[in-house]
Amino acid sequence: MTNYTFLYDDACPMCKAYTGAFTRLSWSKRKAFSRLAAGELPTLDLDRGRHEIPLVDSETGEVRYGLDAMTTVIADAVPLLRPLLRSRYFIAALKPLYWLITYNRRVIAGTKPPAEGFDCAPDFNPAWRLAYIGLMVVAIALLGVPFVPLLIGFGLALIAGLLVHRERLTFLGHLVTVLFMATIALTVLPAGWGFVAAYGITIWEGGRRLA
Repeated sequence: MTNYTFLYDDACPMCKAYTGAFTRLSWSKRKAFSRLAAGELPTLDLDRGRHEIPLVDSETGEVRYGLDAMTTVIADAVPLLRPLLRSRYFIAALKPLYWLITYNRRVIAGTKPPAEGFDCAPDFNPAWRLAYIGLMVVAIALLGVPFVPLLIGFGLALIAGLLVHRERLTFLGHLVTVLFMATIALTVLPAGWGFVAAYGITIWEGGRRLA
């Protein structure tokens, strides 16, 4: 069994998914931040761990973070990829994508802070939130303008949200995520089913995220 253990954000479905995949492949183990006892890992930088997923080596006690952690696990499991994954140029090229996802993971997944226990969400970063919103707007534009009534509904939601929501960039992040999901449904599904799916996604995800 591997000596590696990821400490993951159990409020984030994406974090659950990829650490779960690594566990099923026996590339690493995992433990949720919410199950971590106070002082259990004295070498862990808890603040850094909120921003970059930590990987603990149970034999040495060494902790790696973020892309270094993920590429270490994959490189050890698939030695053929090691030269690429340990290349500083490759890591540098992946860094912007990693930060984009990290600082927006709760908005992408639509999860809320846990009701109790340690919340390992990263600090709010307005630059990366704006970058995410801009990327989603570009993606939606490239896919095509959504069904006009749906777009009108989102326009009204945008106006209302900007007027009443205190965390406007967080609201916008959720809004463009829902609009992107609805646009995908309209793009890939036949017309009738696409409309039904788009409206269903809008009502369900909009209500779940913005209530």
